[in-house]
Amino acid sequence: MDRREVLKASLASAAAIGINSKRAVASAIDSAAGADGQAGGGQENQQAVLASVYDYEAAAKRKMSLPAWEYFSSGSADEITLRRNREALDDLRLKPRVLVDVTRIDTRCTVLGNKLPHPILLAPTSSHLLAHPDGETATARGAGEAGTIMVASTVSNRSIEDICKAASGPIWFQLYVDDDRKAVQALIERAEAAGLGDISTGTILCGSSHSPSLRSFSKGSSILTMPMRR
Repeated sequence: MDRREVLKASLASAAAIGINSKRAVASAIDSAAGADGQAGGGQENQQAVLASVYDYEAAAKRKMSLPAWEYFSSGSADEITLRRNREALDDLRLKPRVLVDVTRIDTRCTVLGNKLPHPILLAPTSSHLLAHPDGETATARGAGEAGTIMVASTVSNRSIEDICKAASGPIWFQLYVDDDRKAVQALIERAEAAGLGDISTGTILCGSSHSPSLRSFSKGSSILTMPMRR
């Protein structure tokens, strides 16, 4: 067992007695891995292990352009709601249960008639081309491989037809209701024809951002909507 694996095992034990910061654990592991590389341990080119959502967040930040990263990771204006959401999630506590048989854990569930292997869905988010050259079609493929549901956004870079063709599982659709009701009706009909299972409605809130690299996204009242091509 190398130094990184030893440290991971040690930190896992430490977490059980009070270290509950995932960021601190990930930082410590990365620091240990870097020290191994500097010491000539022969693991300089070892790819970092993505063990938590914080690991994926850090990896995404390294790969994305600054405007793309800030678009996905930031909130509107002073980001007060974003911080409160994060604080609410951090305030959740898991109660450890010992001496419990975990050989047969079942995370399966049913969501609106769809049987899923776990209660995890992909929420509607926009502009996936900022993160991947295939845009939302890549997201649809990933959702299919994970056995879950993707909720496609009205503000998608790829057409609803392309998203559905790439999917191997259920696709839901988040619909922004515009003043042009004929265009809304046409989009609903396209979604139904493409085979979408459920459609939810929402309201577009064009908030501003204080980030200099994001000001171009929030100028004006218009937004980029799902391509109208079939």
